Amino acid sequence: MVNTQLKILRVFGPTAAEVSAVLRQARADGCPGLRLLERDGEFAVCIQISAPNRAMAEQYCEKWALRLRAKFGDDVFAEGETSLAQATLSAMLDRRKLLVAVDETTGRLLGSQLQPLPHSEAVFDFGTETYAHPENRKQIVVPPVLLKRFPGDVVQASAGRALNAMQVAGADFGAAYMPATVGQCPFVLVCDRHGAAACALPPDLSDAAIANQILDLLRRRLLGLRLTDSCIIFRPGKERPLLLVSEAGRERGNTVRFSLRRRTPPADDPTT
Repeated sequence: MVNTQLKILRVFGPTAAEVSAVLRQARADGCPGLRLLERDGEFAVCIQISAPNRAMAEQYCEKWALRLRAKFGDDVFAEGETSLAQATLSAMLDRRKLLVAVDETTGRLLGSQLQPLPHSEAVFDFGTETYAHPENRKQIVVPPVLLKRFPGDVVQASAGRALNAMQVAGADFGAAYMPATVGQCPFVLVCDRHGAAACALPPDLSDAAIANQILDLLRRRLLGLRLTDSCIIFRPGKERPLLLVSEAGRERGNTVRFSLRRRTPPADDPTT
């Protein structure tokens, strides 16, 4: 009797083209069963292996899961049905860390992903001590010294506001989302006591995809993992690298839907 085993790797960070290239190579190397699902930037790599008995199926399934884990590296955030939001929330709970947002827009993005999850209020204030607090929100402003030294630099300004939000709420991380402005692509930013990390975004991402970008950046900073190519690290108030969308990131913003349906020629086409 044939036994089938399934393992799912959850991946965030690479583009669909990059993930597909890894899976094509795995198939060429002999992996018999692979499927790919995607939603809001989260990928589910499904490995399905059949063998004469359960022990052999489990062994081969684990073998290919380990090989794919090695290929994706820090882009793998969980296995099974765990979402990126749940994986990040669990990491924050384990380390007893608190996240705050600099404004209502950022808070709404994060809240939509975290609110449905149990114990999310233990790691995210949902604005109660920051942007929704009538007094504290007045303190979440760009520090004058940053405005003077880096006029027009929205990345430095966002970092300054994130640091103020952290100080106001006694939090460990401050997050910000900034839409595209003149001379600067949209980006997300996470500050902690060691500095700031910002990730440039391609245009036209959904709200859920933007929130996932913040959560992934937070996860990587929290766990000391490698950042993606569109990220920079800097100290607020110090000179910083340019924040640009990588070539792979530009492709992520251009979603094209393909159809395999055969086109029907028009009735007056002489070739019909």
